[in-house]
Amino acid sequence: MSFDWKAEILAPAAAPFVLVQPTLVATSTSVPKAISFARALKSSLNPPHTVSTNDDLPQPSIRGETVSIRISQSIEQGIDVCKRNLRGRLVLNKGDKPYTAKEIEAKLQKHWKTAAPWTLMSLVRGFYEFFFTSESDLQVVWAMGTLNLKSGLLRLFEWAKDFNIHNHRNTHAQVWIRLMALPQEYWMERTL
Repeated sequence: MSFDWKAEILAPAAAPFVLVQPTLVATSTSVPKAISFARALKSSLNPPHTVSTNDDLPQPSIRGETVSIRISQSIEQGIDVCKRNLRGRLVLNKGDKPYTAKEIEAKLQKHWKTAAPWTLMSLVRGFYEFFFTSESDLQVVWAMGTLNLKSGLLRLFEWAKDFNIHNHRNTHAQVWIRLMALPQEYWMERTL
């Protein structure tokens, strides 16, 4: 059974998740009082903590067959921060054991001699996001290009807005060939 998102948007504003809090009544019947999850969470916190509600979030609208949400101007600030990021994909040989993010970070610390700290975040399907605090460090790492991590190649590419991991296509592939009995005069890079 698929989720009917159109009906969900067009339905009157009601809390989709409801906690039921029983109330004690002097009579023999008790009527449960429904409260929203946000209200229950807010009441469980001690002041001066606050819980943001969905009241200040943009309302979704339907454009054709898709749900659209207007994003505020604060997206520009997020884009400026991401301009110091690189993305990469670790391509392993068939049968190789995948690395953890900590193992990749340890290997890269040996290769990347940066002045400022950097961090990485694992995405899915072998993709990683690298966050640099220094623009010059980003340039140095980007200039190094593809790294051989001894059991896998890390291919870096520039950060781009609206990147979708599932639509990304590799445009380069490393290929090893062996030319048997090739005379030395043909060993020039351009000739090969």
